Formats: sequence, C-alpha cells, structure tokens
Amino acid sequence: MRKKIWPILFILVVGFGLILYFAVFHGQKSGLETSPKVVIIGVDGAGWNLIDPLLEDGSLPNIRHLMETGSYGVFKTARPVKSSVVWTSIATGKTMVKHGVLDWSYLDRNNIEVPYRQSERRAKAFWNILGDMGWKVGVINWFITYPPEEVNGYMVSEEFRHLGRRDFTEVSVTYPEMLKKKLEFATLKTRDFRPILEEENLPLFKRPKDDARQKSNLAPFYKNFVFQDKTIEAVSYYLYKRAPVDVYATYFRLIDTVSHFACAYIDEELLAKGVEEEKQGKISRETLALIDRDFSRVMKPFYEYTDRIIGNFLEMIDDQTTVIVVSDHGFGYNKGGYGHVKLPEIPHGIILIKGPHIKRNHLIKDACIYDILPTLLYLFEMPVGKDMDGKVLTELLDGKLLKRRPVRTIPSYEDETQVKQLKRNKKLDEKQLEEFRALGYIEDKK
Repeated sequence: MRKKIWPILFILVVGFGLILYFAVFHGQKSGLETSPKVVIIGVDGAGWNLIDPLLEDGSLPNIRHLMETGSYGVFKTARPVKSSVVWTSIATGKTMVKHGVLDWSYLDRNNIEVPYRQSERRAKAFWNILGDMGWKVGVINWFITYPPEEVNGYMVSEEFRHLGRRDFTEVSVTYPEMLKKKLEFATLKTRDFRPILEEENLPLFKRPKDDARQKSNLAPFYKNFVFQDKTIEAVSYYLYKRAPVDVYATYFRLIDTVSHFACAYIDEELLAKGVEEEKQGKISRETLALIDRDFSRVMKPFYEYTDRIIGNFLEMIDDQTTVIVVSDHGFGYNKGGYGHVKLPEIPHGIILIKGPHIKRNHLIKDACIYDILPTLLYLFEMPVGKDMDGKVLTELLDGKLLKRRPVRTIPSYEDETQVKQLKRNKKLDEKQLEEFRALGYIEDKK
C-alpha cells in the first residue's frame, strides 16, 4: 500500500511546487477574466504624405482596412527625430532625458564611440512593467534591445536580424538564449537576393544618371536591408503562431532604410524645380505635393510590402486582439532630398489602432510617441505612472468603457531593479556604427 501512495504524493508535491514557482517568480495577472491581447507592429519611417497617394489608387488595402475599422491619425514625434531615441520613448512613455538614450552613439569613459545599447536605458519599458505583473510578452527586433534582457516571455534583439552575416558564436541575441537555435531556420544565407525581390515585387535599383544624387555608400547595404526584414518577417510569424503571449511587439525598418537613398530616383526635372523654388525663397505647396507624390511612386513597392505584412497579421489575429501600428517618424522633403532629422518641420509618423474597444473610422487628433505605453497599461487595467510623459488615448476608446473603468494613476513604476549592465560585444558595436555611418545617422570621424 505504501509503495502505491509514494508516487501519488510525489506527483502532488511536484505539482504544488510548480504552481508555487510560477506564482512567485512569474507574478500574478491583474485578475481579468480573459487575457487581453495586444499586437504592436512598428514600421520605421512611414508617413502619411507618402501613404495618401497610395491609398487613392487602392495600393494599401490593409492599411485602408485598419482606418475603416479602427482609429488612425498623425503620430507626433519629437526632436531629435532619431529612431534609437524615439522607439525607446514609445517603449517607456518617457522623454529621452528620463529614459537615457540620447542619440545613436556616445563616447564611453575611454573616449571610444559606441552605439547606445539596452544597458544605457534608465527607465522601464512595456515589457518590464507588464512582465513584472505576470503578463507574457514577446518582443522582436525592437530598437535598443541588444543585449537581450530577461523577460517574462521572449526577446529577439535587433542584432538577430544580422544572423548568418555576423559571428554570434560568443554572444547572445535572444532571450532565452536557446531560442536562437530554434529561429535559425529564418536566416537567409543565400547571396542571391533577386528571387526575393521578384517574390516581393521590390526593385533592383539601378544607379541614377546623376551619381551625385545617389548615396553610393548605401548601395552595398540595400541587399542586407531586404534580408534583414525578410528574416524578421519569418521569425515574427513563427513566434506569433507558436509562442502565444499577452503583448506581442515586432518592428520592421525597410521603409526607413530605403527612404534614405530612394530620393535619387525622383523625376529629375521635378526635383530641379523644387530646388530652384527653394533658392528663390520657399517651395510652393503645389510643387511639394508633386514631389511627395513622385517619391510615393518610388517607395510604393516598400509600402506595399509592409502592407502585406500587416495583412498577414490581420488574418492571424482574432476579434479580441487590439492591433497597434505605429511609425516613429515620416520623411520630409528639404533641399533636394528627403530626411527626418535636420528639417525645418518635424515629419511626424502614423498611428492606426483596431480592437474591441476602439472607435471605428475615427480620426485621432492628438496622439504622440509617449502615449502608447499609458494606453497599453489602460487596456490591461493597470494604472498609469504619473512620471510618464504621455496619456491614455481616451479619444479613441469606447465611452462606455471609460465610464465603467476610469483612468487610474500611481506615482511611478520605477524602482531599484533597473536594466542590468548587460555584456556588449566590441565587434558587433563596430558593425552597428558602420551601418549608422552608411545611413548618415552619424558622421564618419576617420
């Protein structure tokens, strides 16, 4: 009789131990009857000035669908309009002064230039705050997530997109580390990327007649930019289907990287007209609209590619999932080219939100980069930190929901457990700086 009882007792003890482990170490959820799900899709560099002409000819059906079934509008960004800074502000709901990521790079104590990495972030991101409360999070390719930190779920850092073209034998690019092995299927090791261009209807850029209009140092990087987004696309679908989480966030950057050099393919006469008007004082609205429309034509394949990615997610999600699509900035014309940093006017980004409690076909009037985290906290019935610089986007929420569940606040989510000093890699830092220089983000000081 005793021999039969012992196995049963063993199972009970182990079972209780596992329950205790997950309760203590993985936190408790807020008590909601059903877990709300949120999918965040980051699209670097997308702007309405290039999207609007494409919507007119029906080129972006999935973005159009989000507009008709949800809320949409301008997503106000802030100077300096640099992706490393802005995406960290989106993740933390705070200004760069508070979160600590101030630029693309900085000089360390040895006066050596290094790129900002996750250890430099001084404020908690949404994956920390929600993870601490027991919500499962999945973060893929978000800016400034290398080295990956321990989260309640998984994190695929931005360095993963280089897998297959960089040596990662001695560094970790995912959390948990064993996840890297499972995701190696997504790396594109082929050097012939023409089949990919044909499949996605992306152009093989030919050098323009006027070489001065082309950033020649970007030419070798175009192939890598395509490889990177295709890698992240494959990983994103794989993890969404096989590793369900409460908050899922992924990020794509092909629109941004191509926009930095694609102005070389705008109609030459039209661009010359804009330059001449600028010399005479100010470019006219009519000419600017024509240049935007022509640049939209050049960028059409890349916006369509991103729209297909959004569409694939829309097919996978259910009606209880809230989808948030945001860009950190757009691109604006200035002095014969397009950019987003040194412009007279800030080229703001886009925001689209669709979900159970989101107004349909609603034009958002006041949304900014600091508002995503407060809104995310509200959707999970959590209070907003008073030290955050954003607000809950109440204007797009169902009025009945707001009446039943008013916005709550707490002083702060910050405590002594800040981001650990994660080990960085000198070779990877050098490669990152090389890419930043090629894109014109930082100046080559050699």
